[in-house]
Amino acid sequence: DGTEARQLTDNDDSKSDPAWSPDGERIAFASDSAGDWEIFVMNADGTEARQLTDNDDSKSDPAWSPDGERIAFASDSAGDGEIFVMNADGTDVYSTGVHGDSPSWGG
Repeated sequence: DGTEARQLTDNDDSKSDPAWSPDGERIAFASDSAGDWEIFVMNADGTEARQLTDNDDSKSDPAWSPDGERIAFASDSAGDGEIFVMNADGTDVYSTGVHGDSPSWGG
């Protein structure tokens, strides 16, 4: 209902594209705090934020898989928008070979 809103992050870095995990326990988001846009995840209360991706390509639009095990995201690593998937802990990153900038698991 909009009451009891509270700020979860507290620094000057830009953040965007928040995505709640299916269980409501975590939030994935994009941030430029690493010097370029990377994917991060934090607990829903704003604690334990950690960076999942780390390279020179810009990443955005994280989207959780329905089971909460993976995160899809858009990256410009191929020179244009391409969809990648990784485990929710940032491991096993791979390209889907699909071009686009707003990944979705459907549904």
